[in-house]
Amino acid sequence: MRLLLLCVLFLSSCSDHDLNIPQNSNNSDSEEENELLSLERKWLEAEFALDTGYISALIDSTFISISANGVSNKQDELKGMYNNISAMRRDSVFLDSLKLEDPLVNVYGNTAVVTFIVHTYKREKGKLTEKKTRFYDVWVKRNGAWKAVSAQGTPLTE
Repeated sequence: MRLLLLCVLFLSSCSDHDLNIPQNSNNSDSEEENELLSLERKWLEAEFALDTGYISALIDSTFISISANGVSNKQDELKGMYNNISAMRRDSVFLDSLKLEDPLVNVYGNTAVVTFIVHTYKREKGKLTEKKTRFYDVWVKRNGAWKAVSAQGTPLTE
């Protein structure tokens, strides 16, 4: 009896975090988190494939992006993506692969904040290069579909 009481007291004093219990155990939250991470990955893949049409469908008309160069709207962002990837191809820089690391998705009703690191592996004139960028994206669910309304990427140095 004493052991049972001690176990109950110990468990009641521990937070969910201490016990490694996921904070979002609701299946619908997990489904939305998975959907958002899938959209993020597809966005990146489309960017490297120069598929700005697909990305345009993901981005809301009110979209804003923040970078070292300033604030961009949807059109500026799409044009910048296209120009950057076109320049990489022109300069013989090709993406070998990419992976999303340390994803964190917080869903607040019809709004979500997604953060992650994109780790890219590229070949630049035959030489392998790596780059990591931390992203912070805000999504809003409109008419049943998630639309990106804001994004910010920060290159990471190691």
